[in-house]
Amino acid sequence: MIFVTVGTQPNGFLRCIRQVEELVEKGYIKEEVIAQIGHTPFTTQKFKCIPFLSENQFKEFISQASAVITHAGSGAIFNAIKAGKKTIAVARLHELNEMADDHQTELVKKLAAGNYILDGTSSLQEAWEKLEQFEPKPADFECNIISILDEYIQSVL
Repeated sequence: MIFVTVGTQPNGFLRCIRQVEELVEKGYIKEEVIAQIGHTPFTTQKFKCIPFLSENQFKEFISQASAVITHAGSGAIFNAIKAGKKTIAVARLHELNEMADDHQTELVKKLAAGNYILDGTSSLQEAWEKLEQFEPKPADFECNIISILDEYIQSVL
């Protein structure tokens, strides 16, 4: 199962979800897909969409997934890394009015450069094509980074 999460921000993240649907339609993704779509206005017959999950449900889906496709929220990314999952992160882009600034892009680039995740921001399909061969670096950091990043993000917003 592939778990997709785009967070719970009020503006949704349609660009990411549509790219996932394209990957299913084109036959790149052959496994079952379960997507946590938050406020994203989206329906499909291609996979199961769930607006919101409890924290326990969220962690259970990550645990069961063979891979995770996520927005670039620090909590989602670090939960997937901690679980040892092959992860593709798609940053919300300021230029597309998806985010107030590009802090998500910076986070994704840094983690991809460290080989923890794959960067799917510019092309989810290109990242997906690398996923099978990708061996993510195990979490080797203190997990307090999530609270530090969340505090920073809240101060910027």
